[in-house]
Amino acid sequence: MERKVSRVCLASEPNRIHFLQAPWVKTLGSGSDVILTGGQSVWTGTVSASEISREADDMAMEKEKYIDELRKALVSGAGPADAYKFNFSKESCHFSFEKNLKNVSFRLGSFNLEKVSSPAEVIRELISDCPDTIAENQAKNQHLQKENERLLRDWNDVQTRCVNSVIVF
Repeated sequence: MERKVSRVCLASEPNRIHFLQAPWVKTLGSGSDVILTGGQSVWTGTVSASEISREADDMAMEKEKYIDELRKALVSGAGPADAYKFNFSKESCHFSFEKNLKNVSFRLGSFNLEKVSSPAEVIRELISDCPDTIAENQAKNQHLQKENERLLRDWNDVQTRCVNSVIVF
């Protein structure tokens, strides 16, 4: 399960950072829980598999393509900071998000959230996930560094062979 806390700016409060967590399993189509907080209040909700299918159908988009876009918006934070626009109404607890493409934007999804009565515990859990994410990223970086070193050795070996084979001829 991928659990990443992303920073988002809501259109209604552009100068205030909010945090969004939407942990997904490998197959996003099974749905996910969503947590949104500004640091004091917390709202949670669930995006069900049927809602994901309905949104994909409404957009006339292949489900896998829609799931990929959903993951980019809610989990990975892929793309430039202005690639997605997030909206949230504290009165109705309705969360929506759009994808911006050049001068055009389209609604990517929306769902209702509920205000959590005791936000401190949820915020504590979000914070406790951060060291795990840091450790995972450090392990990935270490693996990539070793892979880069191996590729560099292989490249140097190939260059040496090429130079030696040119000298022989």
